[in-house]
Amino acid sequence: ATLLAQKASDDLSNDQDYREELGVNEFTAPSIEKLFNTLDSLKPIPVNALVRPVTELNTAERSKYALSFGVLIGDGFLDVEGEQNKDIEPLGRELIRRAKVLGVEERVSRHSRKLLDLAKQNNWERLRKELIVTQEDVEKALLELRDEPIVHLLSLGGWIRGLQIAAASVAADYSPERAKTLRNLELLDYYLDRLNTLSPRLKRSELVQKITAQLETVRTTFKDNEVLSPPQVNSIQATAASMVDLIEK
Repeated sequence: ATLLAQKASDDLSNDQDYREELGVNEFTAPSIEKLFNTLDSLKPIPVNALVRPVTELNTAERSKYALSFGVLIGDGFLDVEGEQNKDIEPLGRELIRRAKVLGVEERVSRHSRKLLDLAKQNNWERLRKELIVTQEDVEKALLELRDEPIVHLLSLGGWIRGLQIAAASVAADYSPERAKTLRNLELLDYYLDRLNTLSPRLKRSELVQKITAQLETVRTTFKDNEVLSPPQVNSIQATAASMVDLIEK
């Protein structure tokens, strides 16, 4: 019976009508694989300028844990790109800590050991795939809990860290064509709309208000400039870095 229930739950979380009912579509957790592929197109990534130590997050805000989980998956991309195997163990531990607060610890625990083993083997391609599967598994678990707002926040955290990485990569090797990769107004509008549908309590939180204001600043830059200039790219990078700091502090 347990296996049948699990299968039914998995089928439900994969069902598009069910996902749409919860407000979850292709942009939610924009498949982290899509984000990684976008970052691939912007190589070389200035990894050394972007890596940061993994620190324990201590807060009573569940929304902050969701945003920060997405940020950590982005950190994992940098670890893979820079082949930083010493950083995988603390990353895995902190993913588990944050997943516990989100109620999906069991899903993440099984992936954490794989991440560490693959890092020891220097198997970076498989480790990258394991990061992707980790986020997908967490999204499924949250959908099963019908925790749609948390799914969106987790996705947004990954996108913000991805925006920081992408903007830094464009700034390090600027061209108008590379700069166009940053400008995804449709996706940004989607996230702003999701933030607007949060509960009044969440919308009143200082973190959500500050993140929303900074995303609106990025949106204005995207809307007013079809091709981002080097100073605008630098400004977007700084704004994204500021949002990551807000999420992780």
